[in-house]
Amino acid sequence: MSFPNPHEITLNASTQTNALRPTLVRASAGTGKTYQLTARLLRILLQDSPPETILATTFTRKAAGEILDRVLLVLSKAGDDNDDDALQQLRDQVGVPTLNHQTCRQLLHKILRNIHRLRICTLDSLFTQLARSFPFELNLPPAWQLTDEIQEMWIQEQAISNVVSMLNPSEMTTILTMLGKGEIKRSIQRELMQVIDTAYSIQRRSEQEVWHKLVVPKRPEQKDLTRVAGELRQAEAKQKTVKAKLQKLADVTETGDFKTLTDETLIVNIAKARRTGEDVKFGRSVLPDGLDEALDVVYAAVRTEVLSLLSAQNEATGKVLAAYDFHVNQLKQATRVLGFEDVAVRLANLFAKVDHASLTNRMDGAIDHVLLDEFQDTSPAQWQVLRPLAMHACDTAAAERDGSSWQTARSFFCVGDTKQAIYGWRGGVAEIFDAVTDEIAGITESEQNVSFRSSPDIIEFVNTLFSNLVRHPMATEGDVKNPADKSAHEAESIRKFAKQFPPHAANSKSLAGYVQIETSHTVKDGDKAANDDACFNDAAKRIAEIHKQSPHKSIGVLTRTNGAVAQLIMRLEALDIEVSQEGGNPLTDSAAVETVLSALMMAEHPGDGRWRFHVEQTLMVVDPSLNENTIRMRVERDGIAQTVEYLAGKLAANCNARDTLRLKQLTRLAIAYENNPGPRLRDFVRLVREKRVERPQRAPVRVMTVHQSKGLEFDVVVLPQLDGPLTRSSGNCVADMKSLSEPPSGITRYIGQTHWHFLDRRWQLAFGGQGASSMTEALCLLYVAITRAKQALYIIVQPSKKKDFQVKTAASLIYHALGCDADPTADNETLYCSGNPDWYKNDKGPAKRGVAESEPVKHVEIRFAHTSSSSRQSANRQPSLRQH
Repeated sequence: MSFPNPHEITLNASTQTNALRPTLVRASAGTGKTYQLTARLLRILLQDSPPETILATTFTRKAAGEILDRVLLVLSKAGDDNDDDALQQLRDQVGVPTLNHQTCRQLLHKILRNIHRLRICTLDSLFTQLARSFPFELNLPPAWQLTDEIQEMWIQEQAISNVVSMLNPSEMTTILTMLGKGEIKRSIQRELMQVIDTAYSIQRRSEQEVWHKLVVPKRPEQKDLTRVAGELRQAEAKQKTVKAKLQKLADVTETGDFKTLTDETLIVNIAKARRTGEDVKFGRSVLPDGLDEALDVVYAAVRTEVLSLLSAQNEATGKVLAAYDFHVNQLKQATRVLGFEDVAVRLANLFAKVDHASLTNRMDGAIDHVLLDEFQDTSPAQWQVLRPLAMHACDTAAAERDGSSWQTARSFFCVGDTKQAIYGWRGGVAEIFDAVTDEIAGITESEQNVSFRSSPDIIEFVNTLFSNLVRHPMATEGDVKNPADKSAHEAESIRKFAKQFPPHAANSKSLAGYVQIETSHTVKDGDKAANDDACFNDAAKRIAEIHKQSPHKSIGVLTRTNGAVAQLIMRLEALDIEVSQEGGNPLTDSAAVETVLSALMMAEHPGDGRWRFHVEQTLMVVDPSLNENTIRMRVERDGIAQTVEYLAGKLAANCNARDTLRLKQLTRLAIAYENNPGPRLRDFVRLVREKRVERPQRAPVRVMTVHQSKGLEFDVVVLPQLDGPLTRSSGNCVADMKSLSEPPSGITRYIGQTHWHFLDRRWQLAFGGQGASSMTEALCLLYVAITRAKQALYIIVQPSKKKDFQVKTAASLIYHALGCDADPTADNETLYCSGNPDWYKNDKGPAKRGVAESEPVKHVEIRFAHTSSSSRQSANRQPSLRQH
């Protein structure tokens, strides 16, 4: 079916010249990212572009479904001859003032007939489709499937076991010694697992040689060390402490045990003096004259010691990863499964070598229009796959040759927000935005900073907070001239975030709002756990109060960890608050499920009295005939699913609604497990203990982590966990990368910041860059948490131990940025408030959100397989189980 010619649909001049140019949109929270992407997609479809030439990607199935739902819904409304308002809204959205009802109906019919050819999908789904087009080039096993998170972890553990079994004891001892910098850890499995977790993802796109890029300086000659030891002993020092310190240096220099000096303050002072050109000091004392050369020799020896150990650790890491890579690929080929990261890396390596013509032929047609959503969460490997498609779509010269006077033959549209880049743990890199602008010529950038979500009071709070981050002492810490100073890198990231923060504005000027920051009560002589509990208790009471005042309002309770989610759910349920959870918890949050699992473990290990004791107190009370033999026989005869259903039925009569629901979910999990069962009952039990399952209930109060809240909004947001450190010490590897489009040129294991001065400048900047990225991600996490709120924001923090409140926490950062003068050490003290505390009374409701990202969309009852991703892609992807 063809569409009306340009005489029937006349595009205005600005639309013709600008609308479909290569565009990158930096859209702040709540400013209508989905609206803009949908508008662009509709414009492409209205110019009669074939659906198979269009690609729109995002990161979640929910978001992909929402985009498709919006396209179908707005066209169906605009196609109604009796709905002129809907037609006018669509005209305004796509910039086509002559659009008519008939054209909308025709386009809707065309989309529905070709829905299987329209690619609106997640990156997981797209990469899976691409991989199936290149099975031989990617060396894919026949009939392969994607793993889920649990299966991926089990394969990882089996591969590590294979690595251990292949090494003889002496080789294992040597490697473990090198991995531990001279120390052998107790748990071999745990040590290797940590190496895999921290290093495999970053290394797998590179060759093993990247672990040998750290240059170790040559150790001073023994004759020089002997001479230096004598000079240190003979030095005349006035202070006894200085004399004793020089004697210690002489002793170490003679014995060669330089490892004992790696954390020595005097060694750090030598490095500082050489960097600044000042004299070497010990405390306030200046060392005797004539020792500069001797001190330099000692420092060089210590530096060689530190870097030698680090180099050995790198070498061992490279060997372990090479062995692991071999075994894990063997296992996956044998079981015909791949992880999503496996697919992305293989595609990245392939797409770096294949020309676009070959891609087009293999994909059965060119993708001429590319639309990328949430681009700040894209990893370098993913961009390597998307880059050829984007470059083709941005070839405006070819587009002008191919297109007619009223069509744009190719187009590129990218939208995201670097302030919401919170998925660094899964490879997302916010700097990918700059890579796009650097690598794609002629791309147009624009910003969206008008929120259609939040009230003016929330927006004012957001502007005040993030524009004044430099008020915190953290923003001025460190020596900016010292690349080995981690605090300086973190301070620079804070200053940069504040400087680049664009002022936000609220679209709805009449929407009532309120912000309140208060302290919880302190447990006298209590430890950290006790004060955390006190804060959670106060937060639960505050949430109950808000819910009672405004039962029709949605409340989002956002935390940093999954453990805090469980703690708050427990407290809210104790207050009779109906609560739901995003992302899910293992089914073991139900005592009834634990009972069934104990029965299965009793059948598996009849000699273990723990399981029998638990079952005797529960199941056997209901049915005394149950024992390990009857359960084991039932499993052998009927299978796990029917046995679980039978045991759950015994307990159901004595369970409340919540436990009954969890038992039903346990039964469904057992049915799914039987399609690919493990050899032991304990494999199923472990699956239940690790797999997260949502309780499918919607409640006004929803508790989740900040990561899980991405893309959501709530009338009220409560933040009760802002007292932990903003950043944590990194145990990851550090990569030296020339550009995000290329694999790392060098990788090293992480060392503590007190040892950075031993590194050369190249590696100091790489380590500092990682520290800065961690701080930036922490600020992004805070931004995401706060901007979920539509009308009210309540922050509950623990009282500070000091009145200056100068600690590296989100709570302290907020306190200083707002210029609070209330006593932060006081219990139950209001530190800040703004807006109308009775915001929930007689509010006029949110303004009409014609372009709001968060506008409620009526559900269109159409479901298509191509919008779904693999089982690994959940609505909000989570950090791995071990990260929590």
